[in-house]
Amino acid sequence: MAISVPSYVRTNARRGLDLLEYAGDGLRPRTIREARAMARGEMTADKVRRMAAWLARHATDLQSERANDYLTGRSDRPTAGQVAWLLWGGDIGRSNRDRAEEWARRQVDRLIREGELDKATASEVRPGVAVQYAVPKPPAPTTYATGIVARVDRGGTVRIGGETRDGTSQDPAVVVEVYARDGDEFIETDRRVVRLASELRVVESIEDRIRKEVSARIRQVLRNKVEDHNAKHTAAGKRVTLRMLEAVFERGVGAYRTNPGSVRPTVTSADQWGLGRVNAFLTAVRTGKFPRTAFDTDLLPEGHPLSSRA
Repeated sequence: MAISVPSYVRTNARRGLDLLEYAGDGLRPRTIREARAMARGEMTADKVRRMAAWLARHATDLQSERANDYLTGRSDRPTAGQVAWLLWGGDIGRSNRDRAEEWARRQVDRLIREGELDKATASEVRPGVAVQYAVPKPPAPTTYATGIVARVDRGGTVRIGGETRDGTSQDPAVVVEVYARDGDEFIETDRRVVRLASELRVVESIEDRIRKEVSARIRQVLRNKVEDHNAKHTAAGKRVTLRMLEAVFERGVGAYRTNPGSVRPTVTSADQWGLGRVNAFLTAVRTGKFPRTAFDTDLLPEGHPLSSRA
């Protein structure tokens, strides 16, 4: 099915091609080929899908002093990020910066409805994968929320927050940990939703854009663990600190997201995995032995026999 490329997307692509001498070393030949096609008014369904994700991911490329200098005429040299943005069909001016991304998202929805693009498949949706789901806000346009898959249920009913989904092997129910967006960063929330795999879009990983923050709830849990442990273990080589346990917890959360294959089936959230890592760490502090393979030895108290601190 033909895609009607907006005139501003075509114009932006042509402008990007005219500015190729300022493009960065990381520019791919495929991006140039596709920009030439967009300038002619040609675009594939796959390009539209990737365009929506790329523009969302690279919004911060336009937020720099050098980029502002080019927009205000103080410099006649665009940044490499601005050139790349144009080549992807996006506007680099402040007022219309989001319209190309919004257009691409609408086209993705239309192409999915009309069978030109597939929704997420059961095999694509697995723990640790970043996804988006639609959030209708009539009469305003539909927006999209982003999260990370926490659990996949291929049989039975899943209920979360008043929402229910019946999972099957072909279209499983998926529990998603919701992340709030702050500029180009994502912040973990306490909210979870359940959706069918067919209601989700698999998007590029957000792992490198997650703001690593321990929530107030988790911080209090860790603070209690510090107090309980230190009340029983007063030797210097066995005392722990809140900062120490926060670091162990954050590493556990990171492992949950980047290596979902290591996560036991009974674990249903990154927080649960992170706290389990903290508990195993405290066991090693107390006994001098890890339950299984040693980890985070650089975080062990100074003077602990297993500490790898210099």
